[in-house]
Amino acid sequence: MRKYNVFGKKLSKTKALPLMIVIFFGVIAGYYLINYTQSNRLEELEQNEIILRNQINQILESEVNESYQEIGELMPFIPVSYAPQVIQNDITIAKNLSGLALSENFRVSLVNDVDSPFDETQPEDLRFVRISVSFTADDDTLALDFMNQLLDLDHMYYISSVQASYLIEGDLQIEFIIYGFYYLI
Repeated sequence: MRKYNVFGKKLSKTKALPLMIVIFFGVIAGYYLINYTQSNRLEELEQNEIILRNQINQILESEVNESYQEIGELMPFIPVSYAPQVIQNDITIAKNLSGLALSENFRVSLVNDVDSPFDETQPEDLRFVRISVSFTADDDTLALDFMNQLLDLDHMYYISSVQASYLIEGDLQIEFIIYGFYYLI
């Protein structure tokens, strides 16, 4: 075999086919490696979501075991009118104290005069306000801190449900359904 072509240029001894085969196998191996790492990450996020749900359920169940006062005993502490600005202030205070001041997509919506969240009948003059709070956080403990800060305030709130979902970026999407009360005079 010749080492130089007709013009005196040195010929390359590498062939294109083996190089293409190596590149093909490299691409296939990269595909399976990326697929494997994404599957592992998805499984890890699903496990974290299960752990978080279990923690939230344990906290909610432990709160149920506390003794409660009768509604008649609580009437002096329930507001006598619907005050959305007070509710917004309480949500803002709980948000700031729990470290959610910089959280993304923090949304609050208030619906006045909704049905009772309780199974038992309540006095006709007792009105309910449904408060929906949703936000994105990077730490699961921030949602629990928000819940504790809200319950520690001077007004009474009933947390009906909490939903947490892990996002692809690793953040959490948290949604609270909270009820506030006021006594219509």
